[in-house]
Amino acid sequence: MVSPLVDPLVGPLVGSARRYILYDVSSNSSTPTAAGAPTPRGRGRPRDTELRARILATAARLAADEGVDVGFDRIAQATGASRTTLYRWWRGPHELLLDALLDATAFSLENDPGADVLDRLHAQVESAAAVLTDDVTGGPLRALAAAALTRESARIDFMEHWLRPRRAAARALLVEGIAAGTIVDEDPDTLIDVLFGPIYHRALLTAMPLTADYVEALLRRVTA
Repeated sequence: MVSPLVDPLVGPLVGSARRYILYDVSSNSSTPTAAGAPTPRGRGRPRDTELRARILATAARLAADEGVDVGFDRIAQATGASRTTLYRWWRGPHELLLDALLDATAFSLENDPGADVLDRLHAQVESAAAVLTDDVTGGPLRALAAAALTRESARIDFMEHWLRPRRAAARALLVEGIAAGTIVDEDPDTLIDVLFGPIYHRALLTAMPLTADYVEALLRRVTA
């Protein structure tokens, strides 16, 4: 079990952000309902969901402990899966690690449909700040984002297996808020950039604090 969020950059976050980022491999069997699960590639046997959960959880821990340069050999050794199985489900190690990190942080995309949409959006923005600055997930994500700046294949992986599912979850909340009149009536994708772009900029580039007050200031920019 790893420690909960303690990164000094985050400040006094509350609500859903005050959660564990990763959990024991034995208990991390959830799969995100967003677009994070790898798309079946049309060959091989149906997936063994228990094996897939074990691979994702172990890969996330390896990324945290050993960095993102762990290859399929190391992941296969740690999980008991074959390289053939890994290549059947993922094109390469970075694609697998992004899915593993998305799966491990699935809590940050969860929301209660009965709760106020602004509260749910607030929790999602807070959680994004927590995930990006936590010692366990922040390091691997910074390394994978850096690779995305220099290699087209890495950029596609980062977009498809990290940013796209997270943007989809945020977009759904923004569309709901626009319809309810609580979010400004502007292009939802632009509002996503307004909310989350500064968080990624601070977490990945400037290391400036991501505090609860900062999150509140971002949310005020999209509130009707």
